[in-house]
Amino acid sequence: MIRTLFRPKRIKNGRRVISRLYSLKLRLKGELRTTTIALGISDRSAAEEEMRKIIKEREQERVGLQPPKIQRDAAQANFTKHIGDFVGDLRVKGRNARYVDEMEFKLTTLAEKCGWRQVHDVTADSFVKWRSTQTKAKKTLNEYLTAAKGLLNWMIKQGRINVNPMLSVQRVETRGNEKVNRRAFTDEEMKALLKVSGARTIVYATAGLTGLRHGECKKLQRGDLNLTAEKPSLMVRASISKNHKQACLPLHPQLHRLLTESIPAAGSLGDLVFGSLVPRPSEFKKDLAAAGIAKRDSQGRVVDFHSFRHTFCTNLHLAGVPLREAMELMRHSDVRLTMKIYADSSLFALRPAIEKLLPWDCSNNDANHDSQIHSQKTGVEGLLPSLAVTVETGVKSEISPVIIGLKSLSDIGCHGVAKSEEWCALQVSNLRPLPCEGNALPLS
Repeated sequence: MIRTLFRPKRIKNGRRVISRLYSLKLRLKGELRTTTIALGISDRSAAEEEMRKIIKEREQERVGLQPPKIQRDAAQANFTKHIGDFVGDLRVKGRNARYVDEMEFKLTTLAEKCGWRQVHDVTADSFVKWRSTQTKAKKTLNEYLTAAKGLLNWMIKQGRINVNPMLSVQRVETRGNEKVNRRAFTDEEMKALLKVSGARTIVYATAGLTGLRHGECKKLQRGDLNLTAEKPSLMVRASISKNHKQACLPLHPQLHRLLTESIPAAGSLGDLVFGSLVPRPSEFKKDLAAAGIAKRDSQGRVVDFHSFRHTFCTNLHLAGVPLREAMELMRHSDVRLTMKIYADSSLFALRPAIEKLLPWDCSNNDANHDSQIHSQKTGVEGLLPSLAVTVETGVKSEISPVIIGLKSLSDIGCHGVAKSEEWCALQVSNLRPLPCEGNALPLS
């Protein structure tokens, strides 16, 4: 063990100056590093007493008689202080300002409604009791739970607590309980909307052919468009995207033509592409009414600006685009979003898929009766009677062939075999010659 009280020394104006306050160098038995602790005490007797207190606490922490000092301080602090530290860390990390504000609002609301004044007040039971009295959407309640778990997990990483008390709380089932069930536009609806939307046509076409969100359309700049290249593209800057990642999206030829015709040649790269053309909710409702599109259909599904993103994803599936490519174009981090959430399965053509299935022979002839029993009997050639074979004499068997994959086995060169090429006994699943003696490969 190393425990040394000393007063730090330093050089000032060429002279060695000794501090009047004591510090402690400490390394307990079994520790690898020596730590220096500023005591802030000028009296040696008081410094020695403080040293004994620190050594006692450190030794008790090592054997588990009391939690570390950071956890003791965290337990005594007001819970709102932890919320403030967490939110401040999110801002420093560059998280979206709106996301950070919503996180702070949800956590502050939970602390007030659930009675979380200190860390020991945070319990799963208090959250579940509060949640059971709420009429909020199921998705919103899950967001509150995610916010609480996010804060507590952050506190674990900082060493303020050991376990997450909300770990046992399960999410609420949202399937079938969505307050906003969004759908995609059909081709007829898109054509009608683009025909009546006037100057906003370019905005709707861009959203429907790129999957851009409403906020991304509002912040799109001229410098983000590359219309003169051999392969025209659109750049989604990390500062405006939801996942804070830059993405380059290829432009559809029709959209490339519309953008080239709509954007004036004069202007700087920082100018907004659409300006005030991106519609407000009231303007979008008027365009829907002019196109004869109901805001809510008979199944309760709604259309809004985000439906263009659902339309883009659905059309990628209908066009046969590989799922991994569709995921990249949608800028999703989870393929389940691309498959389940944004693809509107009600627009999928399922009948052609059924018609591709091969029909079964449903005839009730005696020759087909009890085929399971017939399949277990073998002919004189040692083959299944259901197989078309050619014997050594070159005469084709009169036994009817089996159709597999629209091709008869009678069209395949299946001949009788010599003694060295005897067939395996398990012919149903293994129609191949046995290996020749002394050789691992059959004779050709």
